[in-house]
Amino acid sequence: MINTFGEKIKHLRVKKGFSLRELSQKTGIAFSTLSLIENGKSSPRPKTAKAIADALEVDFDEIFKIV
Repeated sequence: MINTFGEKIKHLRVKKGFSLRELSQKTGIAFSTLSLIENGKSSPRPKTAKAIADALEVDFDEIFKIV
């Protein structure tokens, strides 16, 4: 079960077949920042969350839905 925003991002990233480094390149967001977000140690700003959603090709609202 996905309980956090970071888990959702990781789930979507893996589902799309992207490595963390590939997502970093697609978004322009530092690898370390993405890692912190996925591990629940940081929360993204709206602009960052939008870039992640765009790179993962999901609706902005979709990344905030926790399953």
